[in-house]
Amino acid sequence: MLFEYLYQHSGIYLFYSRLFATSMATIFAFFLAMVLFPFYIGMLRRFNFNSELTASEHTVEPVMPAGILFMLIIWLTSLLTVRFNSYVVSALIIYTFFGLIGAIDDLAKVINKRRLAQGKIAKQSYQYKSDGISSNLRLALYILISLAAAVVAYKYIPNINGHITVPFYKGYPYFPSWLFIPCMALTIAVMANGVNFNDGFDTLATIPLITCLLFVGVIAYISSNAVWCRYLLLPHIPNVEEILPLIGAVIGTLLAYLWFNAPPSTIIMGDSGAVALGGMVGIMFVFIKAWLFLPIVGFIFFMEFTSVFLQIGWFKLSKGKRLFLMAPIHHHFQILMRKKPYYKNDFLIKTKIAWRFHIVSVILLVVGLILFLKVR
Repeated sequence: MLFEYLYQHSGIYLFYSRLFATSMATIFAFFLAMVLFPFYIGMLRRFNFNSELTASEHTVEPVMPAGILFMLIIWLTSLLTVRFNSYVVSALIIYTFFGLIGAIDDLAKVINKRRLAQGKIAKQSYQYKSDGISSNLRLALYILISLAAAVVAYKYIPNINGHITVPFYKGYPYFPSWLFIPCMALTIAVMANGVNFNDGFDTLATIPLITCLLFVGVIAYISSNAVWCRYLLLPHIPNVEEILPLIGAVIGTLLAYLWFNAPPSTIIMGDSGAVALGGMVGIMFVFIKAWLFLPIVGFIFFMEFTSVFLQIGWFKLSKGKRLFLMAPIHHHFQILMRKKPYYKNDFLIKTKIAWRFHIVSVILLVVGLILFLKVR
């Protein structure tokens, strides 16, 4: 909004450029987060705001949630750099509602830990309640919000019209509304849960989120240009480039978060961060008609979500047997690596898994761009 005001009153084209706005949003969000995080972490530590039972693997016990500060930084940066249209507003609505649900869940975790310390609940009960609010209620809310957002987006955003891009296929098949809307809602809800499941170790969800956002940013920038779309045989999506400064704001915030969350972490993303960012990324893939590419570019998140889904289903069908040693699947790898003699503690194991997930995410970003832009 500020950049738009400056352009209108100065006529300087630089303030109109989406690339300039995106660059400034990334830098501003990063430095704002670098300034605010120490004060925020200190405040949370002062009020003992965490849900961890032990701090044996950390030099300093990490606090939570970072997601509340994420929301402040991303909204403030957006107000300065973004030109609001239906794409930006839809993404921010999803982000805010999911963030509020996540914040309630984070608060419930902290309250339950304090009740445990006061002897009001047993440790077994705490473990059962450690997810905060009821998982069924939380999932129902995610689905309802995703469905409502899908219906509104389908009705009021002109370019969300049922046509999608499909890997290895150069056409744009049409999904009727009765199929497209549930698929859109499912994409948003699965991504929200997938990022939440993935946010288990220090930095684990951060790099996959950044690679997904980079994919969306590249495709949105290309899809907004009619000439490039004709050359690359892509659907032209006018005005979708307005999400670029929002993407920059999120990436800048996540980079600052990496600074403080590099192992050993000092602050945890929490549901208010993971769920909200997952939902936002999900609807952004819908904007660029690429939600069928999410299982490729966001494979890490889909793998985590699918592992939990399969584990629960198999456990019920087999009457108590487990498909994985533990779900989400990063815990399966963690238990396997504990059997290796050269990993002396869980801290080394978690760091190794996180870095390997990061490398896979970067490779999948490249693969996704190649498939979307050329192999169709």
